[in-house]
Amino acid sequence: MQEQAITDDEISLLDIYDFLVEGWKTILAIALIGTSIGTVTSLVLPEQFEAKALIEGARLTSSYVEANAVVAEKMRSPTYYDSETLAVCMGEGKDKNLELLAKALNANVARNSNYVAVSYRADSTEDAVRCLKQVLQIVIENQQQLVSAGLTSVVSNLENLKKKADELRKTIKQLESDRGAQFEFKNIEYSAAALITVTLQSKVQELLATENQISAAESMLKPPNTQDAKFATPIFASEQRVSPRRSLIVMISAIGSLFLGVLILMLRKFVASIKKQREERQNAAEINV
Repeated sequence: MQEQAITDDEISLLDIYDFLVEGWKTILAIALIGTSIGTVTSLVLPEQFEAKALIEGARLTSSYVEANAVVAEKMRSPTYYDSETLAVCMGEGKDKNLELLAKALNANVARNSNYVAVSYRADSTEDAVRCLKQVLQIVIENQQQLVSAGLTSVVSNLENLKKKADELRKTIKQLESDRGAQFEFKNIEYSAAALITVTLQSKVQELLATENQISAAESMLKPPNTQDAKFATPIFASEQRVSPRRSLIVMISAIGSLFLGVLILMLRKFVASIKKQREERQNAAEINV
């Protein structure tokens, strides 16, 4: 039994060897043709360069006007962009549309960060960078309404504090003037001067607290506490192309054409085997007749 199995294996290996010897020219020819096609294709495909950036959303009094996840979700919608952005990024053409642009930008929230990551591929690094800058302008414009709405209440509160401070200054000035009066009660404890001094100290403390509030409010309205959306880091745009990957295309073409050559050769052998069996059956039938 073991000798029979060994014999069968040897026959199988010999068949494979004969198969490759008989058809190596066909396999090699198809492999060369496929590799040539892959090489030409890799050379014909337009080069593409990629630019990447991290966008930090607008802030108002140190808080983001909207969550980064919301910004990323909006940026994945074609309606977030306008025709000008489409023209800057993809140019004009019937095959260009906002849906393709939204997919190409691939907006997503960067892991463990407060930024929205975007990237874009174009025929040159300059075009890719120009597109991302235009996208940032769209983000700024869309968030400007939210900033304006929140800014109104903050500015109103600041104005009220300033008015309060002005009134306190007037009151303090009047109290300081009244304190100089010589009118006194008979009992020194309840003299008008003493009462005015106590009131004056209270108003001064209140004015200091109000001025601190004003200073804090004004500080919160300055960068980085309040600012428009911006790039968290400079745009990264490598001078090396990201597509086409010519060596990979040629390698895949070579391997694929080798398999195709083997498959075609096997199919040829299979068809030849069927024809041979059919002829043998016809010959056997004629002999029997």
